[in-house]
Amino acid sequence: MTIPRFLFLFGKLQQCGSCRNGARKGCYTGAAMTESKQNSDLEQRLRAAEAAKEGRYDKRTEHLDETGRAIFINRLILEDSPYLLQHAHNPVNWYAWGELPFEVAKAENKPVFLSIGYSTCHWCHVMEVESFDNVEVAKVLNRHFISVKMDREQYPDVDEVYMTGVQCLSGHGGWPMSNFLLADGRPFFGATYFPPGQFIALLEQVHGVFTDRYDEIERSAASLHRSIQLILAERKAPLQLAEELPEKTLQALYQREDEELGGLAGAPKFPQEPLLLLALDQARRTGDRRAYRFAERSLRHMAMGGIYDHVGGGFHRYSVDTQWLVPHFEKMLYNQSQLAPAYLQAWRIDGSPFFRRVVEQTLDYVVREMQLPEGGFCSATDADSEGSEGVFFVWRMEELEELLDEQELDLLVRRYGVSTAGNFEGANILHLREPFPAGETGAVLDDILLRLRAIRAKREPPLRDDKVIAGWAGAMISALCQAAWALDRPDWLDAAERAANHLCRSNIDADGGLRRIWLHGSTSIDGQLEDYANLALALLQLFDVTGKQDYLLQASGLMKQALARFFDAEQNGFYLAPDDTPGPQLIRSRNASDGAQFSPVAAALECMIGLNRRSALLQESDAAEFGGERISACIRELAAAINANPVGHPSLLRVIRTWQSGEVEPMQTAGEGRARVLARRSVENGDQEALIRLLIAPGWHVTAPDQAGGDFVPLSLSLDDGEANWRLGELRCSGDQGRLATPGGESTGILQGEVELRAALLPAQSAESGQDEFAASTDLRLQVQLCDDRSCRLPEILRFRI
Repeated sequence: MTIPRFLFLFGKLQQCGSCRNGARKGCYTGAAMTESKQNSDLEQRLRAAEAAKEGRYDKRTEHLDETGRAIFINRLILEDSPYLLQHAHNPVNWYAWGELPFEVAKAENKPVFLSIGYSTCHWCHVMEVESFDNVEVAKVLNRHFISVKMDREQYPDVDEVYMTGVQCLSGHGGWPMSNFLLADGRPFFGATYFPPGQFIALLEQVHGVFTDRYDEIERSAASLHRSIQLILAERKAPLQLAEELPEKTLQALYQREDEELGGLAGAPKFPQEPLLLLALDQARRTGDRRAYRFAERSLRHMAMGGIYDHVGGGFHRYSVDTQWLVPHFEKMLYNQSQLAPAYLQAWRIDGSPFFRRVVEQTLDYVVREMQLPEGGFCSATDADSEGSEGVFFVWRMEELEELLDEQELDLLVRRYGVSTAGNFEGANILHLREPFPAGETGAVLDDILLRLRAIRAKREPPLRDDKVIAGWAGAMISALCQAAWALDRPDWLDAAERAANHLCRSNIDADGGLRRIWLHGSTSIDGQLEDYANLALALLQLFDVTGKQDYLLQASGLMKQALARFFDAEQNGFYLAPDDTPGPQLIRSRNASDGAQFSPVAAALECMIGLNRRSALLQESDAAEFGGERISACIRELAAAINANPVGHPSLLRVIRTWQSGEVEPMQTAGEGRARVLARRSVENGDQEALIRLLIAPGWHVTAPDQAGGDFVPLSLSLDDGEANWRLGELRCSGDQGRLATPGGESTGILQGEVELRAALLPAQSAESGQDEFAASTDLRLQVQLCDDRSCRLPEILRFRI
């Protein structure tokens, strides 16, 4: 866009801080200096809320009386968001996001200052301490502005609108996000972090221009609003997808790759999970070794670097450097739910014990430290503790010298690069110099790391944001389901079921609507498309693994609700948010691109495809909601945006390929859901075998593998075309066997109910050990023909890489 001349008035106020695209932590507290002192009824109500919440939040302010009571209080004390409560005792007269502050702004003819952040954001915390708990800053805000504080995790759709505006102006964004709005909600200026001196100067300048040159403010708001609309809500004519888009997208990524350390070149470095999963999907489908190496290099160096928590498991949000060494130390639930499946898929390809270890440690961490007693998953943990960033996670040499003997310390120095000088403010962020060793050395290191975890647990822990976000928890349930089957971990499946049951019990209303947030026994905020789609996908995964019909029906019910609330039937597209989100309704976004999290539109499309492929198990009217024509129409509607920017839509590319070319996942269906098929590699005493489990619906059967000839196609397992590293041993089959009379007066053997196929996996004589990254996995084809007592369906071929 062309930036209006007015906006250059603020150009000389340079932004500071390293937040930009990343950050972490929360904020401190204080009070409303204007209305709460003038209005005793309001103050009494706020103080009553403070008393009711005593002990449930941290009063983060330096403004305390001699009894330790917070001097200031504002309307944020009425909210349940941990982020908003962190600001409930600021001297700023904060309003929460909603209609009221904009009504007040209009009545008082003042601009709105909108500050957006989240509870575990470090630079949000810095600006809170420096500016929002600063009485001099608060005086300016309270005199000239209506100040609104918003938790981006409550209203990601609103956050997206204003972040798009900030990016239009500066080319980058981050949190805390500082926006200046008209009373109708349109932004006329926005940025991120400001130190207090510059912030006060900016506030005075904005006030002056708003008072004396309002026409320029109005023109700037109109121009910026148009730009945001073009990005988030412009509808383009339906098209066909360009050919070979996944391949072309990956070719573009290769040009931007850090070929030494993986990931995209430059700093900061983010995991970029949607891109990794697209590359892994390409590798599994086509044997594309360059795609595999692109993903493997990034995954390996992340797991070796400081972005990974080697002591406790799990990933920090991003790395500030190019080495993956120094992270911003917050841990987000969504990173764990996206990275665990990426490492699992890489392990399925190359069999790396290191990648399997990362999956196990990450999911064990989530279940141990992020799952709440009620079953849900908390949203994040902070970067800061004891008043400093990262102190919980780092180690000083003198501390390690006291904890470990000489040999153990020497091993830690050699493997994890520990030194007296350290690599982070005189302390050490543990990072591997090479992938984690196997055998006795690995066992010794594991023992050391376990003891370090026990010692670390005695430190003051970072703040944990205990709000359960339905969409984030749903994605975590899916990750646990996938890994529980692949790695034979029933405890992860139990954790997934507990989380799903908690969400379905607590967050779904009597009318079937989904609430986005659960915290301390209460729910809030209407669900967004992300919440409906991710939870429905999780329930589908649970159905596939457990066979419990209730999960399938709940998934179908949620997606029907999603279609009713978010789907534009005329234009065959999804909106991201409800049509009644509180506050000004500037734009209802249809953005389908990926961000830090997978595209909600891609998740919704994937869920519709999953329900379409299980339609035989649904009522006819429900199955019609997820018909192939609607899915294809959605893809045509999305094609123009994908063709224009395929790198921005990797999740959609992957999901659309599943629709057009079939699945390659180890959990699939046949016969529109009449048979669930689960595949995995089983290793026992060094012997490897393929394990295929079919769970066939009552009234249906398959022809036994040994029944060659005749009119029926027998169940068969074979190597896929191009599989050169393995050969199959004798096929063994078990299950409920029977005989079926044929028209010729003979009978044929059939299998029904639960059927299990096993075949030894034997190295091919032509395979060159160690020369092929794909040699640790096997491409298989399963041929299935489902029949009932009257007719047979056409045979289907399912592909797996295990």
